[in-house]
Amino acid sequence: MIKDLPLIEIKSDSAVSHNEFKSSENKTARLFAFDPNTVTEQQLLQLGLREKTAATFIKFRAKGFVFKQKEDLKKVYGISEKMYAELSPYILIEAKPENKIPQKEEVNFKAETKPAQKAKIIIELNSSDSAALVELNGIGPAFARKIIKYRNLLGGFASIDQLKEVYGFTAEMFEKIKPDVTVNAAQIRKINLNADDFKTVNRHPYLDYETTRNIFNLKRSKVLTVDDIKKLLDNEALFQKLLPYLSF
Repeated sequence: MIKDLPLIEIKSDSAVSHNEFKSSENKTARLFAFDPNTVTEQQLLQLGLREKTAATFIKFRAKGFVFKQKEDLKKVYGISEKMYAELSPYILIEAKPENKIPQKEEVNFKAETKPAQKAKIIIELNSSDSAALVELNGIGPAFARKIIKYRNLLGGFASIDQLKEVYGFTAEMFEKIKPDVTVNAAQIRKINLNADDFKTVNRHPYLDYETTRNIFNLKRSKVLTVDDIKKLLDNEALFQKLLPYLSF
């Protein structure tokens, strides 16, 4: 059983420097003992979480995550170090009771049945949010944000190998998550070289300013084709990387 701890109210006039503990609807936050594995979204709002953070918390747990220690709360996107420090004294995770089985019956049970295996979850990189990405081995909130930022710059991932292009992403990290990710290339946002403006085209990470300028100089005299871009780039490796993002 969780013993009741004293309730503490954070008044709105003293919470100006603690905005993360003021929800959009409540002026005060009530701190009370809670189990992150059973706390409701409404109770999270009472604790001072913002609506978006509370919703992310519930979604994170609904995907199958189990809080085993207080520090696991930091894995929820939107919970800062300061917020964790305020909530930490009130986090009480109840241990699940173990079902005791007589030794003789336990031997028979193991002989007759196979242990249940947890279903493997595959993360689709072009549609997953940060809450889903942090479930990958070795991916925390910071790298989840980096992956999403680079995905937006590209227009979507065409291959899981492009994760290696994310700043700070190591080969070791890639090998850890490689079996657990996939991409749906149909979700890629393409560039129309004959219709999009200079800024849109130049924004793509595979195109530098000089190459973009050459493309626009060429299209002044003709309608661009795939062959035109291949010849202009004069780099087969770069052309193959860029091709999934082009339309004409």
